[in-house]
Amino acid sequence: MFVNPDEEILEQMMDDAAWHLESIREKQLQVDERTAYNHLAIYLRWCIEHSRMSKEFLHRYSAVVEKIQKSPWDVDLREFVRDELHGLLLYPYFDEIGCAFARHYYGDGSKPYFPSDIDSYAMEYFGEKRYHSNGFQDEAYLFVPFNEDYYQAISKVIEHRWEEWQLESAKTRKRESTLPSLAEGMMDYLHCPCLYLPPMKSDTPIKLAYQDACKRGQQGGFVPMLVAVDDTLWECLLLNSEGDCDGADDVFDKEEVAKYRQTALTDSMLDGKAVLERKEEAQDDDLDWSAEILGEMANGEGNDEFLGYWDYPAEQTLPLLLVEIPVKNPWEVFAYLPFGGWNECPDTPELMAVTKYWFEQYGARPAVITHDVLELTVPAPVPKERAMELAQEQYAFCPDVVDQGPPDTTVGMLADSLRQSRAWYFWWD
Repeated sequence: MFVNPDEEILEQMMDDAAWHLESIREKQLQVDERTAYNHLAIYLRWCIEHSRMSKEFLHRYSAVVEKIQKSPWDVDLREFVRDELHGLLLYPYFDEIGCAFARHYYGDGSKPYFPSDIDSYAMEYFGEKRYHSNGFQDEAYLFVPFNEDYYQAISKVIEHRWEEWQLESAKTRKRESTLPSLAEGMMDYLHCPCLYLPPMKSDTPIKLAYQDACKRGQQGGFVPMLVAVDDTLWECLLLNSEGDCDGADDVFDKEEVAKYRQTALTDSMLDGKAVLERKEEAQDDDLDWSAEILGEMANGEGNDEFLGYWDYPAEQTLPLLLVEIPVKNPWEVFAYLPFGGWNECPDTPELMAVTKYWFEQYGARPAVITHDVLELTVPAPVPKERAMELAQEQYAFCPDVVDQGPPDTTVGMLADSLRQSRAWYFWWD
């Protein structure tokens, strides 16, 4: 059926500045007519800065996008919306995720609703009495000064709505998804609340769900972990807790697993610092420690992101479980996730001892496990004066973070990274 071009635009339309211009002119409001484009420009800038534009938009308007990314207040996006976009915001301007968010937040007038948030900000800015004054004629949002403070305030509101939407989207996917059999088996083994997170192109929902679980865990008596749904990890868990495994579809002995956990949680703890010192002493004496391994504390890069749960060739995350492990202390998660004990990867007692020591020293908490990766988070980067000491401990704990790193990687480079990072990454070959 032939679709009238006007009807097609209406289906794609999020907002039209003509509606706001009409109010300015009919009510003879004493404002610059560019104010009709204020909130359209704010929303567009937020989406550009957060990389939510479509490839077509980026290609066609590459010059203005580059200017916004470098110095946004050198560009009056209101004039761009007026002159280049004909006063319209359309869904096709945004990428798939950006479009889905726009339909949720800027779509049908239900709450939350971007224009309502703009109006609410105007009431907060002017106060209720002035907001309802005759001078504004129910159009107070057009009188808010268009400046950086306005953008930053509304940007925080959009960010909050984005986080709410992402978290709700993750919960919806849980309700709608059919769990892979491996995920079901691992959930049965873990025997505690788990949220399945399927592969995603963006890990924002994962980070939001994890942050939410961390907050709840403080009151709920559990420690959250992001666990890869991974055949090799599954085999490691079974081998360590049962001593036997014939494949990923094994039916495990729940009594044996429970006994393993109880033993791990009640046995006397090793001394974490002593474990690290013993591993340091076992390192290759033939190496020139100062020249080949230690190096200068320089050229490191900070990291605050999780790296281990990405399937880099597929450009998406691994399937994950967000697990609420019912233990009091962070280091006790390894009683439920005994993934080590192979090659140079520490076994469960060593993992518990070292992470307990690092928790007491730096507040480090285990956060991500795959079959060969462990990631911890810390509330703040380590002080510069302690970074080299910690880097040497991490090298003893996991030599591959240096030995298998890019050429010329040294302990000093690792130290320089640690003093800038809130996420610690370990990988065993």
